[in-house]
Amino acid sequence: MSHTRLDPAAEPPPAGRPPETEEPTSPLSFWDGRGELVIGAILLVVATVLVTGNLGMNVIGDGGLLGPQGFGWFVAALATVVGVLLTVAALRRSPEQRRSMAARERTNWRAVGLVMLGIIAFSALIDIVGWLIMATVMFAAVATGLGNRNVVRNLAVGFVMAAVIQIVFSGMLDLNLPSGLLGGR
Repeated sequence: MSHTRLDPAAEPPPAGRPPETEEPTSPLSFWDGRGELVIGAILLVVATVLVTGNLGMNVIGDGGLLGPQGFGWFVAALATVVGVLLTVAALRRSPEQRRSMAARERTNWRAVGLVMLGIIAFSALIDIVGWLIMATVMFAAVATGLGNRNVVRNLAVGFVMAAVIQIVFSGMLDLNLPSGLLGGR
């Protein structure tokens, strides 16, 4: 390992150029380099809602391990673990790491907005519009938000996937997904 000695008298800066100085660093806000806190908080809220829903659910009999509450408990536990890990990782990051992350990572708010819009629209309109249409729209919104610019292909792939899921649930599992506008009511 070699060490370079800095000798100010060794070489003066070229004429016309000021000596190089280190750029002053701006103070970090609480959120700089801590974007995971938002996702961690959302996951913890989702886990809380799932736990509350599971505790208030009326189940006939014991329900068993894979009863109506089983998947809710699994997702709540997973969301809690991931939410806590993200939060702890974000809060333990040193100021140097946070500054480095804040400088190189920028949030693509258009992508976040499209994905969130697709998910919120799906959740709000699935009973009115129906599974097939809303799952298609949600897939297209998420795929477009994540960078795929071919909207027609996104809609086609979303439709095929939604249709296959509809067939599996209705035909093979005898579980009806919301039909909405296509239900003929």
